[in-house]
Amino acid sequence: MIIFGWRVVFFTLSRGVFHCPDCGGDREYRRRQGRNFFTLFFIPVIPLNKTGGEFVECDTCHGRWNLGILEVPTTAQLALMPAMLLRMAIAQVLRSGDYTHAAARGRAVTVVREAGDPSYDDGALTADLGRPFDEVRVEMARASSALAPEARESILRAAAEVALTDGPLSVNEEGTLSAVGADLGLTHVQVTGVVSLARQSSGH
Repeated sequence: MIIFGWRVVFFTLSRGVFHCPDCGGDREYRRRQGRNFFTLFFIPVIPLNKTGGEFVECDTCHGRWNLGILEVPTTAQLALMPAMLLRMAIAQVLRSGDYTHAAARGRAVTVVREAGDPSYDDGALTADLGRPFDEVRVEMARASSALAPEARESILRAAAEVALTDGPLSVNEEGTLSAVGADLGLTHVQVTGVVSLARQSSGH
């Protein structure tokens, strides 16, 4: 007697680490999708059409979510996010002024290192200065929502203080600070207050 039928087999497309809502922490995941198979004696033999969409499955609790869950920052990413946003903010403001100023560049590298990126150096700063402004703005706006307003204000103030290292802010630097503040989700009043505090601390 020949026994045949159909069965769904799930394949792993990729692996990674994500923040699992059920586990409440960072866990390894598998990105998977099902495919129908023709079976003979309950053994998958012939692959047929794909079934259902792709999904994310936690390796620990085996919970399943849609791919949007991968956009939620992991705990490790959140720890690095202040330094990442800081380096982007500083680079954008620095290149709107005198980005060759040695003291300003040195201050920028030091600030980013102190924020949690000890490997940051002048070469990395040069690379950041070369990134398209529009691309950086989109990335900052997407990432900044994970931080508290106080953290975002601190990032803007650090960027302003770096810009003030070589003297009073230029019109271009002020405009860039306003744009960076908006990308960080700060209001115009918040941006004005933060820049004012940076001016006071720098003596400009």
